[in-house]
Amino acid sequence: MPNIFADLSGLPDKPRLGLRLIAGGVALGLVRLSWPHVAPSSYRGASKSFAHIEPYLPRARAHSPSIDDFGIFLVAVVAMLVLYGAFIFFRRGFWWVAEHRSDDKSVTEIGLK
Repeated sequence: MPNIFADLSGLPDKPRLGLRLIAGGVALGLVRLSWPHVAPSSYRGASKSFAHIEPYLPRARAHSPSIDDFGIFLVAVVAMLVLYGAFIFFRRGFWWVAEHRSDDKSVTEIGLK
């Protein structure tokens, strides 16, 4: 299985994209939380359809599909969107602060003067 964090430096450096990913993750999270309560029959139908697709997805352990697997999958997608979005959004600012620091302190130095 490929490491999803290996090529983070190859991600674009646009804060607007980061905000869009964060907003998409939050929107999908709200859909995930409200869908079972607003339309339970369609959520169960989507969960059953996902149970047919799930055997083809990589997983850590073998188990029988359940209705909760679809919700867990959506939560994982939400977490990925928010984390990648936050990384892209804050990456340019982090490097700007690191380049414009007035003092050249090392990580191992402590300025207690």
